[in-house]
Amino acid sequence: MKPLGIILIILVLAAVVGLGYLYLNANLDIRYEACIATDGITQADYFSTLKSKVDASTFVGTRFTNSGLGTADQYQFLTYTVRLDNHSFLKAEVIEIRLTPMQGDVLQIGEETAYDLPSGQQMDLSATILTDRSMHAVREATVSYYFWGIPFTTKLTLGR
Repeated sequence: MKPLGIILIILVLAAVVGLGYLYLNANLDIRYEACIATDGITQADYFSTLKSKVDASTFVGTRFTNSGLGTADQYQFLTYTVRLDNHSFLKAEVIEIRLTPMQGDVLQIGEETAYDLPSGQQMDLSATILTDRSMHAVREATVSYYFWGIPFTTKLTLGR
């Protein structure tokens, strides 16, 4: 009976060490790729659709101000893209990017899909904000994701 107990203890310790190894090596490599600025006037149809959704309270995303939207020529869309590379043995789940607003930012357009990244794969993730036309493109972003239900976050500066 003693040898069986020793074998079971060794198996439990090996499982704990294996899980610890997976947890400590669970990381997502996140790199800033690009920022594309588009004038609101060149996206007038999209802007008017967005404005009607905001007015009807059906907008999906984050509003940074409670004031109403003006005309399309006052704004620009900034679309940030980051590249995610999953080097771990686990699948990264529910990946999202949130931009920290600055004075002049109006809203961040939300995603209705939850993104997952399988082990050993990479993908591009984008976030778009509507901001004042005179604003610069440098922003801070927080990328959050889960490995086995455990939350992780990474902060990075975009637009440089």
